[in-house]
Parts: sequence; structure tokens; C-alpha cells
Amino acid sequence: MFYVLLDILIYNYTPYLSYFFLLNLNSKSYIYNLAISLLIDFLILHTCLYTTIFITLIYLLKKYLCKFNYHNFNVYFLTNLSIILLYYLISFLIFNHLTLYSFLSVLLINGIFIAISYKKDVLNIKYFR
Repeated sequence: MFYVLLDILIYNYTPYLSYFFLLNLNSKSYIYNLAISLLIDFLILHTCLYTTIFITLIYLLKKYLCKFNYHNFNVYFLTNLSIILLYYLISFLIFNHLTLYSFLSVLLINGIFIAISYKKDVLNIKYFR
């Protein structure tokens, strides 16, 4: 819930775009992620199940197809950043136009936060078997 609160504050009070709630896919259950995505869809973004469908697809993809060792920083960083960039690119192609400034700000802000959160999450990362 901390990531969602941080996303709301950054999204509403700064010009930057953050998608920190997507980092919950590593450590939280599917029901928790589903509840967060419904909250984001209906209360924050006012979209019709867009985030819920995306979270479900990415969760299933990570659980059944992509089994990585998330204890390696490079794998953790690249996997999470690619999920965030995929969400950003798909949502901006559907709902808005894509600008270089917003793309770079998403890359920078979310990349810094992923690097910081790795230190906190490294003890809680579960191996997917």
C-alpha cells in the first residue's frame, strides 16, 4: 500500500510519472495485486479494468513463463524497469501521446526507485519454482 500512496502523491503533486505499484508483483499475492489494480482503475485513473487486465497478464507471465533469479541486481532492475516501460508505452499509446520528456522522466524516476527498493526487497525476494 505504501507504493500506491507514493504513486498518488508523486502523480498528483509533481510533473513526474511513477508506477511504483508495479513493484508489488515481486512480493505480494495475486489477490493483493488485484485489489490494488481495481483501486487504481476505479478511484485514481477512472479507466475500465485496464490496469487489472495488465496486472493479471504480467503476474501470470512472471509466475509461469519468466522464472528469473531476482537476487541478481541486473535481472531485478531490468525486469522491473521493462514492466514499467511496457505499462507506460501501452497506456500512453492507448490514452495519450508519447513525448520524449515524459519517457525520460519515467525511465529516470522509476529506475532510481527500483535501484533503491532492491536493497529493501533483496531479503524478501522469493524464488519462483
